[in-house]
Amino acid sequence: MVVTILLFALSGELSGAQGAAQTRTVAIMPFGTFAVGDLSIDITRLLAHFLEKNRFKVIPDDILESFLIKRRIRGADFLDRPAVREMGTALKVDALMVGSVDLLAGGENPRVAMNAQMIDCLDASVMWANSVSRTGEDFATFLGLGKVTSLEKLVKMAAEELLNRLPRGANMDDSPVTPFEVTHASFFPDVLRGGENTRVSIEVREITGKKLEDIRAFILDKQIELKIEGPRWYSGTIKAPAVEGVYPLRIYLTDRWNRLFKVDAVASVTVHNTPPEVALSFPQRLLSPNNDGINDYIRFFAEPLKAILLDSWRVEITDISGNIVRSEGGFGELPQGFIWRGRNNEYKTVKDGNYFCRLVVKDKAGNKTVTSEERLMVDTTPPEVQIVLARKNEDGITLDLRATDMTKIADWELIVYDGDGNEAGPGKLEGKGDIPTTITLGLKKKRKTC
Repeated sequence: MVVTILLFALSGELSGAQGAAQTRTVAIMPFGTFAVGDLSIDITRLLAHFLEKNRFKVIPDDILESFLIKRRIRGADFLDRPAVREMGTALKVDALMVGSVDLLAGGENPRVAMNAQMIDCLDASVMWANSVSRTGEDFATFLGLGKVTSLEKLVKMAAEELLNRLPRGANMDDSPVTPFEVTHASFFPDVLRGGENTRVSIEVREITGKKLEDIRAFILDKQIELKIEGPRWYSGTIKAPAVEGVYPLRIYLTDRWNRLFKVDAVASVTVHNTPPEVALSFPQRLLSPNNDGINDYIRFFAEPLKAILLDSWRVEITDISGNIVRSEGGFGELPQGFIWRGRNNEYKTVKDGNYFCRLVVKDKAGNKTVTSEERLMVDTTPPEVQIVLARKNEDGITLDLRATDMTKIADWELIVYDGDGNEAGPGKLEGKGDIPTTITLGLKKKRKTC
């Protein structure tokens, strides 16, 4: 029922007939007066002259200057949206013209460049913009006739060209001008889980000097109880909706005549209940940090399974007892990849053995996900190999071999030498994977000497 009444009041006060009025009264921010040699050119007055020639009313400079001084506005760069709207109401102007002169030079070939914009004082939108750049030679014909050598004449021609596409009038909305401006609105936190509390802060500025009588704020149909925190500031707390989604803030402002004004989409709160979905992938899981250039580190990657907006992340590597030996964390998005060089948090190489890696992530709503533990292996110890002579005869020998290592042997090679250090077998034997348990070799026979 409350929402229905508010919407009815809003439509009654603010809708109405959309009449079309024309922009007639204009204020011009100073463009400046320029001295070039003995010539002094007042660009602001020149533009005002052309506007008046086109049936616009330009307010006097002293009235605009008085407003700017009172509001401590030093130039166009200090004009924000509330200031433009306030100027429109206080000075009773429809539009504000701003711009600059970028180039002004005399000589045999004078040059000028300028730009201008016209801003609607109702909503501070740009309703027209143009720029012009001219030299005296631009007007010369093929034989050089018509070249403009007077800077004063060139400036007048450029100013007229700058404004020649200015519409004679711009359509305006006849609905009542909102006498207030919501200059700030925010939630903290603005991303949270359903049912959690969030705090809203709102700043309202009185544009036309009319007093704000009442302010109400809503998320869906729930009203936020607002308290006055200081001049123009209001705050309140509300419990977020249970269902995931983005919920805009609606603000209703009432003036002393009980006119209602609605402000939409100045802030929103996002409800997110689902924990992040992310997984770890490992191209390899074996680490041998002995600086031999082989498996000295492992690289692994985090793979978000759907788009997530993270608040923080943390990688943890634990030993077989569950003790954290290496950890690293950060805020915001996940890095493209991680590298572990087999060192602990004191930057010392860990002992050989099994280790487990997991990723802990938390999104901005506070939902937390811990990935399953992934097993890694650190192996810096060379394989132990036992060779036993099983049989020997005139043709050769048979060897029994036994290899012990934490991990699977990648490759091996075998060379047999005699007592004098010479190769006694058929040369180097090699292979991939596990070492055979038995190898039979034919030996080279020694040459007899006289």
